[in-house]
Amino acid sequence: MSHRHNVAALSKLLTYILVHRPDEFGLVPDHEGFIPLKDLQQAIAEEEGWSYVRTSHITEVAYGIDREKFELADDRIRGALHTVRYEAATPPQTLYYGSRRRAYPHILQRGLDPGDKQYVPLAIDPALALRIGRRRDPDPILVEINAQRANDQGVAFYQTHPLLYLAAHIPPAYISGPPIAEIMPEKKQHPRQWENHEEPSAIQELPGSVLLNLRMEPLRREKKGKTWKDGARRDRRKQRRI
Repeated sequence: MSHRHNVAALSKLLTYILVHRPDEFGLVPDHEGFIPLKDLQQAIAEEEGWSYVRTSHITEVAYGIDREKFELADDRIRGALHTVRYEAATPPQTLYYGSRRRAYPHILQRGLDPGDKQYVPLAIDPALALRIGRRRDPDPILVEINAQRANDQGVAFYQTHPLLYLAAHIPPAYISGPPIAEIMPEKKQHPRQWENHEEPSAIQELPGSVLLNLRMEPLRREKKGKTWKDGARRDRRKQRRI
């Protein structure tokens, strides 16, 4: 396929995502209809045959022959003059979220928050939830949300497109997932070499080595036993006195 055809095909794909079905790609536009360029590039590169796409290819289309179809602003892109309505919606019984492994214990304890986004995206399908999760962690954990019970007890859900629901916060009472011990085994603790400051039971002395007094005890000169030299010196002293 020539470069010209590549540009035309990418333009059609961008129009489909930005204007019609961003949810199919796990994307959530803001109130003005904008999607971050980086998020859009990631989603497109996940598609078969589109792994080569970079943000430069997207901006080439947006500023090229189809520039009237797209609008760029602050590293975000949308379909020209396209806005989105966030409507209150009643969710299905269960929704799904792909969690980073490092964040999973925090989620079970504190709940789900959107971070630097406005809402937490919750998918109606586990596969879509994991696809979104892999953008933050190559091996995400699938979290289930009891959305129906949460909604009945006052948690507000919104929707812009069919496959994703949005929430500002999901309390931990409505969140379930695999036990932490099964997916995040504790690291083995290596015993300290000298526990309680005890010296090793055996020290191997190598030729030419010098052993240090690790306890910093005062060194004492050991008393030497009497030798034949001591006796000889004593005899010489006696002979001088004669």
